[in-house]
Amino acid sequence: MTQSNDARRLYALGFSAFTLPAIFLLPRLGWLWALLASAGGAAVLAVMIRLRRKNPLTPAAFAAKTAAGKAVLCGILLWNLLQLGEISRLLCMAYPTADFSPLIGLLPLLLALYAARKGPRVIARAGAIVFFFLVALYLLLMGFSLPTMHADWLKPVWKPQLLLLPAALTPVSVLFLSRGQTGKPALWLLGGVLLATLAALSCAGNVSPQVVSREVFPFYTAAKSVSILGAMERLEPFVSAALTAGGFCLLGLLCCVNTEILSEVLPNSEKLSAFANIVLGGGSFWLSALLPLWVFGLGTAIFWGILPFLILLLGAVKKY
Repeated sequence: MTQSNDARRLYALGFSAFTLPAIFLLPRLGWLWALLASAGGAAVLAVMIRLRRKNPLTPAAFAAKTAAGKAVLCGILLWNLLQLGEISRLLCMAYPTADFSPLIGLLPLLLALYAARKGPRVIARAGAIVFFFLVALYLLLMGFSLPTMHADWLKPVWKPQLLLLPAALTPVSVLFLSRGQTGKPALWLLGGVLLATLAALSCAGNVSPQVVSREVFPFYTAAKSVSILGAMERLEPFVSAALTAGGFCLLGLLCCVNTEILSEVLPNSEKLSAFANIVLGGGSFWLSALLPLWVFGLGTAIFWGILPFLILLLGAVKKY
């Protein structure tokens, strides 16, 4: 497989993983802030990709060269483990009409862990396959939602839930799996911005900004008003399935990144990484429910934004 193919598959994996915050979280901000958040996240990721090109070492391998770098990697690892539990918990909410059951979220984590044991390329190929399904489904839903949208409901929301903004940084983890194959990311980044913006517009135009701000999963509610050619109306199960598929990609991505970090901090730790992902990551399912929203907003900004950026920046200016 060429480096170009590797890069495309990694970007497809990152896009598929990004669908979870783009569809589940960012629409609560309103379309204007969803646009600003996703565009800002895309700009940050574009800068990081340019920095990544300047260092032959992976971010984890570079950071592990110093004690301070290993401490930073351990912080990112612990955050990723907490996020495994939080993402699994969010996936339980992908089925609003079903009784809440931890198995709904933990089963995708088990599948992601199994796939991650096969290596990052397997997860990347899975993300590339899921990508086509997600794009086709979401474009179909958003396209047919246009006739039912209310123009009066598309006025910008000026006071968003600011703690949700860092969710746009979710795809940054892909760079920890990059082996120097950075490719051409512009269309992928633009696609992520369009997805988040269109999802927020669809939610606001179909259920109103007031309802969106109160809903746990507003895109699911918006899908209730969508029909395809007047024949197919019950589309919510497809939304739940698509969100689960995107969540699987994000869980698999994080499991692979955790393995990458542990292999640099603690060599020969393959069995330990699987244990950490399933026991500590799965155990965080219950811990994450006890933490306030500001913890996730601040933690995402630090561990998926500031610290990876600093690692890549130092790696770009370091001379070897």
